[in-house]
Amino acid sequence: MDCPKCGHRQTNTEQCDSCGIFFEKYAQYLAEQEVFASAAGGRRTAVGDRGAFPLVKLVVVALLLIGAAAMLLRREAPDAAPAPAQAAAVPSTPAPASGLAGKLLASHPPGNPIEAARNATVFIQTPWGSMGSGFIVNADCRVVTNRHVLQFDSASALRAAEQSPLIAKELHRRQSELLADLKALDARYRDEVRQNGKGSGAAMTLKLKIDALQDDIRALPDTVRDAVRSEISKTELYARTATYKVSLVDGTAFDVHQIDYVDQRDLATFRLPAANCPYIKPGQSAQLRQGERLYTIGSPSGLTYTVTAGIFSGYRQEGDRRYLQTDAPINPGNSGGPLITEVGDVVGINTAVLLGTQGIGFAIPVEDVPDAVGR
Repeated sequence: MDCPKCGHRQTNTEQCDSCGIFFEKYAQYLAEQEVFASAAGGRRTAVGDRGAFPLVKLVVVALLLIGAAAMLLRREAPDAAPAPAQAAAVPSTPAPASGLAGKLLASHPPGNPIEAARNATVFIQTPWGSMGSGFIVNADCRVVTNRHVLQFDSASALRAAEQSPLIAKELHRRQSELLADLKALDARYRDEVRQNGKGSGAAMTLKLKIDALQDDIRALPDTVRDAVRSEISKTELYARTATYKVSLVDGTAFDVHQIDYVDQRDLATFRLPAANCPYIKPGQSAQLRQGERLYTIGSPSGLTYTVTAGIFSGYRQEGDRRYLQTDAPINPGNSGGPLITEVGDVVGINTAVLLGTQGIGFAIPVEDVPDAVGR
């Protein structure tokens, strides 16, 4: 056989007659070295490396969902605003019975105005895992939703990651793994020193591995943060050419690429590639009176087409922007969905809740998207 180290050819299968290595121990040494080298050519990694943070990507996706919810939260309530002057009511426009409207009418015939509005509400999924709602506002299949449902906000995602217990859990998991590896290496090192002394080749090799692993443990917090930042950066680049999945109550789904954003407001619109869509007739938010019954339709926590109810609590002003306040539950996944009256007219776009409270939600008046609703 040939010696794997010096190449000397011999018949002895246990030890090299030329360089003196023991073949079994040398093979074990090479196997250990493989743990420290990447297939790309020798990059050192930690002993027992179980992959470059396999949970980080899942953690970041979870944070994006949390971040999308966090965008709904308002830390300060807008100031009370007087009721606007009443405007003349807009007459109802019957929905067309053909095309997509006809299909939904056959599969999900509405039994009341709320269910009719449900048929014109859409569920939105982003490529990075967040969810939201929207609603169709005309027969040409124009959809209104919130800007934050469709735009990826890397700064918010990073802030959420820095404060997230999920990241702390991932860091603890990796620390536990590396400390276990360190303990095993240290035990092997002590055994080698007892048998052959600190000057043996195996002891010196193990000591180098221990030092390297200790360096990895000290650098672990920065390594985890870098991994999170890397995943967020990848998602941000991907989001620039994103395709959104938009579905209706019967499961009909569309891919949407082109989004139009409304300047200075948390609003966005897009058109479904369909014809003769069911739609929700715009109402007049100026006609709302405190105590009037209102409904929200959306997909809170992925529970698609959930209907919740509450009352109109009042008008609120934040700078030059007016909001509708309601105690109808607005949860993550409701954002961008319609706030509707008992007769099924949409008066607002569900947008935010007051952080740390229950029953205080806000909607953007439907009049703030005049082009989308044909005003």
